[in-house]
Amino acid sequence: MLAPIRGTNQYWFHVKGEVKAMIAEYGSPTLFLTLSCAEYNFADIAQCLRKVNNAPHSYSISRLCTEDPVSISRQFSYKFKDFFNKVILQTGVQGKVEQYYVKKEYQMRVEPHYHILLWIENARYRSSRRSLFFHTR
Repeated sequence: MLAPIRGTNQYWFHVKGEVKAMIAEYGSPTLFLTLSCAEYNFADIAQCLRKVNNAPHSYSISRLCTEDPVSISRQFSYKFKDFFNKVILQTGVQGKVEQYYVKKEYQMRVEPHYHILLWIENARYRSSRRSLFFHTR
């Protein structure tokens, strides 16, 4: 009954089951990525915030971000979808993506970040004690 409600134990139990099923089907993910919004570094986000909120240019990016976290979240979601589709899926920077799992979370200051599991076609691994190296054919 509570499974569709984000944040409940039943919801996370279902999500964990989905990821476990993907690992059982496709093996361990090739890559794990976390992407966060650097809202203070995007001039276009500041421009959007000034326009949406009718704010003067004297407002700092910090003030704009604090006063309108919803617009930042929306803009970052647009940027993420565009990047993910064009760079990760279509271009295949690390190789052709067979499967993926994306989870969106929010930080304490209401800013989104994404955790991504990628399964890359024909990926080979060489591991060491310090790191995991990714190679494609």
